[in-house]
Amino acid sequence: MSYRKQKEAKGASEVPEPGELLKEWESFIDKVRLFFKERRYREVFTPVLNPYPNLDSNVEPIPVNLKVHGKVKRLWLHTSPEYSMKKLLSRTRVDMFQIAKVFRDNELSKVHRPEFFMLEWYKIGKDFNYLMDEIEDLLNGLLEVKGVLRITMAEAFKEFLGIELQQSREKLYLEMKSKGYDVKGTDNWESLFFRAFIELERCITEPTFITHFPKRLSALAKIRGDTAERFELFIKGVELANGWTEETSPAEIKKRLWKEAVSRGLPLDEGFINIHETLPPCAGCSMGLERLFMLQMGFNSLDFIDSIFGFQALE
Repeated sequence: MSYRKQKEAKGASEVPEPGELLKEWESFIDKVRLFFKERRYREVFTPVLNPYPNLDSNVEPIPVNLKVHGKVKRLWLHTSPEYSMKKLLSRTRVDMFQIAKVFRDNELSKVHRPEFFMLEWYKIGKDFNYLMDEIEDLLNGLLEVKGVLRITMAEAFKEFLGIELQQSREKLYLEMKSKGYDVKGTDNWESLFFRAFIELERCITEPTFITHFPKRLSALAKIRGDTAERFELFIKGVELANGWTEETSPAEIKKRLWKEAVSRGLPLDEGFINIHETLPPCAGCSMGLERLFMLQMGFNSLDFIDSIFGFQALE
């Protein structure tokens, strides 16, 4: 019987002893790794320190000043192994996965840590629908979750919030204001969207894929019309996975990332852009493993694993 099942049967809420918790974590990681190996994914290992940061509008990279031959060189802790894995994928053209430590600035809450384990994988010749099917298989094995709801972002805004997801800033502002949201005339489209999206996350109680994100929130995803082939998975109001069909046009990727780099004053990895010339059609996904483990163990906060990972020192 799993620890979560025992916990539910006993009605217990205490955190397991560090030794027991470490054993559960080891078994959990083994199951995740076996899941992908049985599907003939190649496990890979890529650098944690990179010469360029990941460019993601909602993630803050952490710079590191490294001394090399007496000179200081600015490097970056990766916020995801995405850039390095895609570079490798463009050369090897094999399905691959990685379990990597990643680092993000300004992230510490009951479900956030500045350092955490990320599962990332890429499947050649498939799209985001394939990834969602695959995740359902993974969840069935780990959490005994059978069947995950799928709803588009526009449908979710309408069903849960009563908001028509408008593509123009002015229309979205008026729509949210008419529904009683505390919005300001100075809010841009992204601020308005995320103000509503935070409320939407709280409404998602059943395991749910929210699909077809607005194109402006999908820098690396394939775009069809006004939406992207992108999804996020939510379980009990917690974002667990983020995946999409990959855009493979170097020109399109450069246009999107250049805007992000300039707006934030960050360097742009031209090498990453160039590899899209040989990147095969594929789909990729990332998943926070501590969050998945948290759900498997039946907790609602990452605090319970601090006894083996020691993040309480950051408080």
